[in-house]
Amino acid sequence: MSTLKHIVRNFEEVFGALLLGSMFVLGLANVVTRYFCEFSLAFTEELEVAGLVWLTMLGTSAAFKKSHHLNLQYYEKKLSPRAATMVRMGGLVLAIVLFATLAGLSWFHIYDLIDLEITTEALELPEWIYALAIPAGSVLVIVRIVQVLIAEKAKLKGV
Repeated sequence: MSTLKHIVRNFEEVFGALLLGSMFVLGLANVVTRYFCEFSLAFTEELEVAGLVWLTMLGTSAAFKKSHHLNLQYYEKKLSPRAATMVRMGGLVLAIVLFATLAGLSWFHIYDLIDLEITTEALELPEWIYALAIPAGSVLVIVRIVQVLIAEKAKLKGV
């Protein structure tokens, strides 16, 4: 498998690892400068909090991609294979509705942030830049759910 295909297939893990490593370096730099120079790099906290939002969305997407998200396994085990697949597919459709709603509502929030010209405290960047993590992450989660739905549909034909 080529490196590009590996990165695309495992986007959440690759980007999440890079992001987590960056957050570690920023946090370490803040601690070291505070300890040795008695100077705090306050902006690092702002970037780390934004990174945590991205990590949450990437982790959610990875969980759906690998079917490690919360589901109704207890009930699925009591059903026939066909019925269990139908229940899984129904749950995935509801998850799409949830994340589509989250993406839509977050766009309203971003519009408000742009309209009110709200900036961050430390770096004075437009706040909406950080808020983009929610709709972008929601779209990524929806893409992964659709991929799982396609796989479940193929299973349903085989059952």
